Amino acid sequence: MLGAYTSYDKSGDQYNWLELDLANVDRNVTPWLVAAWHPPWYSTYTAHYREAECMRIELEDILYKYGVDIVFNGHVHAYERSNRVYNYTLDPCGPVYITVGDGGNSEMMEIAHADDPGNCPQPYTIPGENMVVFCAFNFTSGPAAGKFCWDEQPEYSAFRESSFGHGLLEVRNETHALWTWHRNRDLYNHAGDQIYIVRQPDICPVRPMVHKQ
Repeated sequence: MLGAYTSYDKSGDQYNWLELDLANVDRNVTPWLVAAWHPPWYSTYTAHYREAECMRIELEDILYKYGVDIVFNGHVHAYERSNRVYNYTLDPCGPVYITVGDGGNSEMMEIAHADDPGNCPQPYTIPGENMVVFCAFNFTSGPAAGKFCWDEQPEYSAFRESSFGHGLLEVRNETHALWTWHRNRDLYNHAGDQIYIVRQPDICPVRPMVHKQ
C-alpha cells in the first residue's frame, strides 16, 4: 500500500522503503506482487484525469523493475481495467491496473471519458485535487503525441464501465490469477468483466539483489 498524498520522490522515505521491500521479495516463495494506492495512474475518465502523473513519473520504473503484477486503485467512481502497460505503452511485463472506485457513494458515477469529443480537460499548471503538484502535460510520443488526451479509447484500456460494482481476485497458482468484476445490480448471477491475469516469468525475469534489513 503506497501513499499518493505524501512524499514519493526518489530521495524520500517512502521510495527507499518501497525499494527495500520489493528487493527482499523471493519470487519463488511469493510469485505475485500486488500494489495499491488511492488515485489511479491509468484512468481514461475525465474525473481526476492524469491527476497522479507526478507519482507515476517517480514510481513507475521501480514497480516495473521488480515485476509488480497488479495495481488496485480507487478515487474515480467507475470501473476500468487495463492491459499490461508501462509508460502508456502495451508491455507484457508491465502491471495490470484496475480501478475499482465503484463500490458506492453519494457522489454518483463518473461517466465522461477524456477521449470522448469535447471532454478532454486542459493541462493544468496548478496542483490537482489533494496533490502537491501537477505534472501532466501533452504527450510527446505515441498515438496521442502533441495532445493531452487520446481521440479514442487508448489501447492500454481493456475494459471500462460506469456501474457500481465490486471484484474478486483469486490466485490459482504461481502464474495464473482470475479477476472477476461484478455489477452490484447483478449480484453474482454473471460477471461484468472476467479475465485470467497471467505471469510470464520466462520473458519477464525478476532477479533483484536481496538487501538484508
